[in-house]
Amino acid sequence: MKKNILLNPGPVNTSPRVQQALLKGDMCHREEEIFHLLQTIRKNVLQAFAPDGGYGIVLIPGSGTAAMESAVSSCLSPGKKMLIVNNGVYGARILTMTKSYGFSTVEVQSSWLKPPDLSKIEKHLSEDPSIEVVAMVHHETTTGLINPITRLGELVHQYQRTFLVDSVSGLGGEEIDLKKSHIQFCGGTANKCIQGFPGLSFVLIQENQVDRVLSFPKRSLYLSLSTYLQNGRSHIPFTPPVQIAYAFSEALEELLEEGVIHRISRYKDASTLLREGFKNLNLDLLLPEGLRSNTITSLKFPKGMTYKTLHDQLREKGFIIYAGQGKLESEIFRVANMGHLTQNDFKHFLNALEETLKGRS
Repeated sequence: MKKNILLNPGPVNTSPRVQQALLKGDMCHREEEIFHLLQTIRKNVLQAFAPDGGYGIVLIPGSGTAAMESAVSSCLSPGKKMLIVNNGVYGARILTMTKSYGFSTVEVQSSWLKPPDLSKIEKHLSEDPSIEVVAMVHHETTTGLINPITRLGELVHQYQRTFLVDSVSGLGGEEIDLKKSHIQFCGGTANKCIQGFPGLSFVLIQENQVDRVLSFPKRSLYLSLSTYLQNGRSHIPFTPPVQIAYAFSEALEELLEEGVIHRISRYKDASTLLREGFKNLNLDLLLPEGLRSNTITSLKFPKGMTYKTLHDQLREKGFIIYAGQGKLESEIFRVANMGHLTQNDFKHFLNALEETLKGRS
């Protein structure tokens, strides 16, 4: 079977070692081996992203959206409000989650092409004491924009509120210091920068938030953090994807062996190579340099080229790119550089892209 180079922002290309872990065999999810496996995953996630302690982790079977909905549904006191920063599809998704639970919300909407105005957020916090939680996306994959989580975290901390961060496509690809950014809840997943497979996600929780979460009424069964925390975090109360967990554990071992900071640096080197190539091909990048993530580049369509044509021709050459979303769907395409890929893979992609662009009518 021909290998596709996945340049979409997850699922990503995985290593042979991670793939091989899927073949470890069948095992009942209530056996001691699986408890040990899940504990190892928890330990290694915390070692990677909260090495200084102070945080716990809840593993959630499902995609990164499941982790985020678990956090959203579980972090707000009855009668309080959540402020959501909405500058992309995933900020809007958090807002949709809050509405599905009937929460009172304050939306701070801003351009998809730049970070939000923190003064507007501060105005809301200073004037409305009923706002208890502030939610923001770390890496808004709609455009590849990095939001200022540390600066906002300091503001949220100043006003003694709770900070919820969606770092589903940030953890392992972007620098993040949970303590320095005063983050109480942080959603992540296996199948992006950690380079595992889809099917397991997680929420990092500041330890001093656990009793607070347990005091709230459950708003969901499967997606309530309380359901998992009441099991003592020793196992997953529902059937976990066992084979995916084996692979996730292997991917975490790889991450720790490489080193999180070195993984981030590798991704940054890859995006630098790609962006230099894009400029040489006279392609226009959507965001200015200071706002771009290490792992996603959004590009405007070249004249005379549609996404379908570009996607289909590149797929024939073994490369999968990604469409724009929402109001940018007809204007941009996206190229991600997450996953188990090499500089040569990206060079070959740039060659394939050049051939495709030269062949357009």
